[in-house]
Amino acid sequence: MIKQKGVTLIEMLIAVAIIGVLTAVAYPSYQSYVLKGHRTQAMTDLIMIQLAMESKRTGGEDYSAFDGIDHSQIISSLCPACANDERYDYEIEATTVNYTIKALPKLAQTNDECSTLELNETSKGSPEGCW
Repeated sequence: MIKQKGVTLIEMLIAVAIIGVLTAVAYPSYQSYVLKGHRTQAMTDLIMIQLAMESKRTGGEDYSAFDGIDHSQIISSLCPACANDERYDYEIEATTVNYTIKALPKLAQTNDECSTLELNETSKGSPEGCW
């Protein structure tokens, strides 16, 4: 008898099928963790923007100075360390005494269950289940 060297086609198909099943199970879970990681970073960015606003408020500006500034101004003046620029757009709605900072999802982040994140002057975030 000749000893066989190598892998048969059936063995190769079984290996490919096992890899396919493992991938089909693992990939959705991986995607949800990626979305959650970017959401957590956006929450951190919102807090950094809030701290910068409060610092400027202590310096004499009122919150209305931040009302309606665009995304690029928020990143350049309030949050130069914001790392989630490609996944979220940031916007501020403010009056003289209160504000709401929003992180609006874009691209793949729109598939996240928490979608738009908000933080107000009392440090209350919404949606509540996501904070």
